[in-house]
Amino acid sequence: MTPIAVLNLVVVNYLYKKFPKATSHDLTYLRAKVVCSPTLAFLGIHKLRLNNIILANNLELCRTIDQYADILGSISCEEIAKNSWRYDPPKVLSDVFESVIGAILVDTLYDYEKTAVIAETLMDDVLRLLDPSMTTNPVSELLEWSTKQGCNKVKIECVELCFLQIMLLMDI
Repeated sequence: MTPIAVLNLVVVNYLYKKFPKATSHDLTYLRAKVVCSPTLAFLGIHKLRLNNIILANNLELCRTIDQYADILGSISCEEIAKNSWRYDPPKVLSDVFESVIGAILVDTLYDYEKTAVIAETLMDDVLRLLDPSMTTNPVSELLEWSTKQGCNKVKIECVELCFLQIMLLMDI
C-alpha cells in the first residue's frame, strides 16, 4: 500500500463515518480537498514543520519552500479547507508529508490501523472542518455548470497573466 493510498483510505473512512448519508460525489470531493498538494503541504508545515528540515541542493527550491512556508504558515485551517485551490506550493512539501506517512507505515510493520490513527491525528484540524455543503472551487463549478448546459468540451488557457480565456463548445 502506498502512502497516498493510505491517506486516501484514512480520509474516506473518516468522511464515511462522519457523513453516512453523503453521496459518493460528496465524499470524493471532500477527500480531494484534504488529499491534495496544498493541504498536505499546509499540514506538513503546521504539524511537522517540514520546511525546517527539508534539505535541498537547489537555491530556487529552498527560496520557494521558505516563501510558501510563510504563506501557508500564516493561514488558518479554515482557509485551507475552503480554498486550497488558491495555493500552489512546491510539490516537495506534500511529497515529504506523504513520505512521512509511508515511513510510519513501514515502521509499524505495515499495520494500517496504527498508521491510520497517526495520519488522522495529523489531519484532524482540517478533517473536522469538512462538510458536504462546502462550496467547490471555481473550476469545478464551471465544469459542472457547462456540462449541465450541454457543453461537450471546455478549454481553459492562460492568455496573459491574470487573464484566462475560456471557450465553451456546445452541441446545438
